[in-house]
Amino acid sequence: MIIDGEMSILESVKQALEEKYRVSLFPSENQAMEYLQLYRPDLILLSAKMPGTEDFEVFERIRERSDINEIPVIMITDQGDSASQRKAIMLGAEDFVTKPLDAEVLRNRIKAQMELHFYRDDKSFTERFQDAVSVSFAELVEFRDETTGGHLKNTTVYFRILLEAVMRQEKYKDAIEPEDVKDILRSVPLHDIGKIGINDDILRKSSVLNDNEYESMKQHTILGKQAFEKIIAQTGETRWLNLAMNMAYSHHEHWDGTGYPNGLKGEEIPLYVRVLTIADVYDALTSWRSYKEPYSHERAMKIILEGKGTLFDPSLVDLFIEINEQFKQALLNKKQNAGNYEAL
Repeated sequence: MIIDGEMSILESVKQALEEKYRVSLFPSENQAMEYLQLYRPDLILLSAKMPGTEDFEVFERIRERSDINEIPVIMITDQGDSASQRKAIMLGAEDFVTKPLDAEVLRNRIKAQMELHFYRDDKSFTERFQDAVSVSFAELVEFRDETTGGHLKNTTVYFRILLEAVMRQEKYKDAIEPEDVKDILRSVPLHDIGKIGINDDILRKSSVLNDNEYESMKQHTILGKQAFEKIIAQTGETRWLNLAMNMAYSHHEHWDGTGYPNGLKGEEIPLYVRVLTIADVYDALTSWRSYKEPYSHERAMKIILEGKGTLFDPSLVDLFIEINEQFKQALLNKKQNAGNYEAL
């Protein structure tokens, strides 16, 4: 992953590395951080100075994120700027390269850091495999369900915002194990995996479902659970698969017990699923659907508030309202990035 505000740097790095590596280029912090909500690169090559930020500000934000702070980072600094080079190492960067970039030096530095990183992290292959499975299946769902483009990616962004706020609360300090956070985030994009088994006429219908169609659509929670049960039967039980199965099975349960498929009530619904429910609904409300225009952040917030104590955990709704500006900013980023892609 290459993050630099200069297109000439991005292009030169791409030319130097693309023969041996899969390279993702990002000219802005917003685009890079959105990518990091879902994907885990093996290494980040990062400019010490990004447009609109202080020196090393983006690097420090990456290091503050518990889910990505172990990714090795090589900083790009100006030639002869020994102060920046020393600061990069002191802040925890694995290495630095200087402008103008020398392709051979760059390849050697990256090769060394990648080998060292994988040597230190015995779980790297397993986690990369899990990430690949999660992303691939999520993209398959979105390919089938054309009416909800970007939903799984967007929901994961909103879920992370609310989950991080939950974990800062004294009330929930022991509710989610820190070591489960990566697996929980990896599971979110798979919550609609059961939609793969829903008939196209229902899944891609351009208007509101009738009662019979809605009953068929509800089966996606059961199909999702069955899919993970088959995987577990073949490969063995893991924490990640159980979390993903619970999300797929229970993300339409309601706080008051009126949801499906089991009518779970209150804290019978796992906490991380209750967090997902709010993130899931927020994205559905603020996104375009064939039967409706996207709602504003304010209107979506009002609807979620109206569901407090019925659809949603009251405490989580209060927390959502408290941090709603973060959701609003994420929604704005989504719209801006969509505009950028359309311009390209």
